[in-house]
Amino acid sequence: MGLQSKATRVSAEHDLEEELVVEKQTSSDLREVVKAQQQQMEEMMKKFQEAEAARAKQEEESKKRQADIDALIKTLMSMVPGCQATQ
Repeated sequence: MGLQSKATRVSAEHDLEEELVVEKQTSSDLREVVKAQQQQMEEMMKKFQEAEAARAKQEEESKKRQADIDALIKTLMSMVPGCQATQ
């Protein structure tokens, strides 16, 4: 009976060791997934920031073009007799 108990204990220890190896591998795999997701998130944030900067620049350029057009229209209207430019 002692040998059977010892064999059962050794088998249980072996099972626990195998389970620990699997848990460690799973943990390692999950860390890799998290790391990959963090990298993707950083890349997406960088692209978003670049797109936002480009949009802001485009908006500023559009405002400047509109101001230039408004000034040109005002100048042209002041050249037409009987037409007064409004502000």
